[in-house]
Amino acid sequence: MISFPDIYIAATIATALSLSVIGFLLFHRAPKEDKLLLGILIIIMLPMNALAFHAVRIPLDSFLSGILSQNQGLYHFIRTLYAPLTEEPAKLWPLLIPWIYRRINRKNLVMVAIAIGLGFGIGEAWNIAVLLSKNAEIAKYPWYMLGGYIGERAMVCVMHAAFTVTALYFIVIRKSIVKGLLLCMALHFIGNFPIYLAGNNLFGLGKTAWMIILNIWVLVYFLSMGGLLAYLEYGDKWLYKIFKGVMKCPECGSVYQRPVFKFNLLHKCYEKCPACRHWHLVSAFDYEDRFSGKENL
Repeated sequence: MISFPDIYIAATIATALSLSVIGFLLFHRAPKEDKLLLGILIIIMLPMNALAFHAVRIPLDSFLSGILSQNQGLYHFIRTLYAPLTEEPAKLWPLLIPWIYRRINRKNLVMVAIAIGLGFGIGEAWNIAVLLSKNAEIAKYPWYMLGGYIGERAMVCVMHAAFTVTALYFIVIRKSIVKGLLLCMALHFIGNFPIYLAGNNLFGLGKTAWMIILNIWVLVYFLSMGGLLAYLEYGDKWLYKIFKGVMKCPECGSVYQRPVFKFNLLHKCYEKCPACRHWHLVSAFDYEDRFSGKENL
């Protein structure tokens, strides 16, 4: 009987979670004319993490481990640069295809980045799953005890999207290739750097303390990168629009100050219009009010 590692089950769940949440929201909001482009980007990104890892990262590591064998401190620090230097270009190569490049604009910039991040993140989840399946320590855990892996892999899709949207903004909109590449790599490096600090047990905090710090860091960085995507998509008042702002009632058409108490469902809210006194499910971003700042970005 063929053995199916539980990490593969966890990878399947992570894939389904990412597609059903991130993918659904992406295609639900995407204009019809952009859906083909977004679908193609997701598909062509699926193998890119494995290609960058096996074709570039492993040979590079083999080379550097030899020439830096007498300087392990420098070697371990340089390894923190592998992911930014190899993965970010791997996500941006579709810009070399004229058909794709011409279809990226300010309006769909964030959606394109999310599609790239989603495809690349799912591919990375499976690449990591294959690598972890060879680890005897991981193999002893059933899939339902790998929730950390599942949640992190879904969150990484958003982080990859944020790194990529930074590059796309400067490359496509500002026409600055070098700045775009450097900034997206810098964001990626910042996200990974605490792992390096934990590996060196900075301040002598111990393994348990660093695990807690890393868990908090991943959550904070995930929220920060989600905020970056929201900022570039909805303008500099996006947070205000979610929690307060103004809304136009979809039934009576009245524009009202959003209530403090409402039922929050991600970016949508179930709230009561003070004019017609009916409850509606509305999105903070469906009404383009005077607080929108996207056009100034």
